[in-house]
Amino acid sequence: MEYLHIEHGGRTIRGVLHLPEGAEAAPAVALCHGFGGNRAEFGYSFVRLAERLAANGTAAYRFDFAGCGDSDGDFADLTVSDQVAQAVAVLDGLAGHPAVDGERLSLMGMSLGGLTAQLAAAQRPVASLALWAPAAGAVAMSEEGAKRRADAIAERGYDDFGGLPVLQSFVDDAKGIDAFADAAAYTGPVLLAVGTEDFVLKDDLLERYQDLYGDRLDLQIFDAVGHGFETVPARERLVEITTAFLTRTA
Repeated sequence: MEYLHIEHGGRTIRGVLHLPEGAEAAPAVALCHGFGGNRAEFGYSFVRLAERLAANGTAAYRFDFAGCGDSDGDFADLTVSDQVAQAVAVLDGLAGHPAVDGERLSLMGMSLGGLTAQLAAAQRPVASLALWAPAAGAVAMSEEGAKRRADAIAERGYDDFGGLPVLQSFVDDAKGIDAFADAAAYTGPVLLAVGTEDFVLKDDLLERYQDLYGDRLDLQIFDAVGHGFETVPARERLVEITTAFLTRTA
């Protein structure tokens, strides 16, 4: 494992690169964490995933988005478009690493990181795409949800989402993004994992993912867990199937 930092928009994006032992030009996967998270992700799942990928011959880069973890920036400045631009910069940075095969890059993301990954995959040649409970609803909110957020911002200047602020700049940026049309240029294989109790990726959005990716989609349903795959068996299965998918398709 080595530290790898990438410059983007006057900020340093900080992360760690897990490399297969003895590999000269390994395929690589960039791991995009969720809203308010960091490069370890819930239950250290990104650490475990990266270690298993490296053990199976695929490099994995865990990084903190700007304003998160150890990276530069202010979390209040978060927008989806900025995160997508950061993910693209990460792919470009990985492509130039001497131990990475720049022609074999993949993306993986959790929640808002999943939305980020699916949008970034449409902007660069990506071998494969793995999504854990992608948060398309962040840019495709229901009328009720959008009104609640607008009212909160009007009252306080921000929407309090899990103890972190969502500002008007996030809302304005989201209006210009179509989670599905803007992701359509990606034509490779997709793994999508979701729990049956997920409050973020509901059935209507899941159907849109199925329509978008068609027979390229490997859909994995996890019974009786929510957005964070909150049981030991669920998280073990999640890491296992994602490792197998990315090792096979990267």
